[in-house]
Amino acid sequence: MTLPSDQTPCPCHSSMDFGSCCARYLRDGALAADPATLMRSRYTAFCLGDLAYLRLTWNPETYPEELSAEEPADWINLEILDSDTSGSEGEVEFRAQLIFDNKLETLHEISHFDLLEGRWLYHSGEFQNESARPVPIASGAACPCGSGKIFKRCHFKRG
Repeated sequence: MTLPSDQTPCPCHSSMDFGSCCARYLRDGALAADPATLMRSRYTAFCLGDLAYLRLTWNPETYPEELSAEEPADWINLEILDSDTSGSEGEVEFRAQLIFDNKLETLHEISHFDLLEGRWLYHSGEFQNESARPVPIASGAACPCGSGKIFKRCHFKRG
């Protein structure tokens, strides 16, 4: 796994560069101060395929055995919709998008977090759009990643 340069826009879409945003968690080992910050850093870890960070920030009680390097990595957008913390529990509602098999998929989830021994950890999530179907992306359409390129010249995958 290669980390982006510090000057690259952070994959979590915070509008900061990687060095000022998620690098401190993924590379430097800093602890997220709240569930929303942890959510952003975990999204970045999914984008980069950083399974070690995902394991480190997942409550051991709920860590899935099937998580592997085969997880989709073409995540293109994260939007934090709401965040709430009460004592040692927190929730983050978010919407994330990825491109998989040349289709746009949207994951809308309310994630639950626990504060254990001074660390926020992801516990579990409730999908809010389980019945949503992936939307095919025409090769000549604008790429949904926001690059300004047409899909065929950006995220399109042959075969």
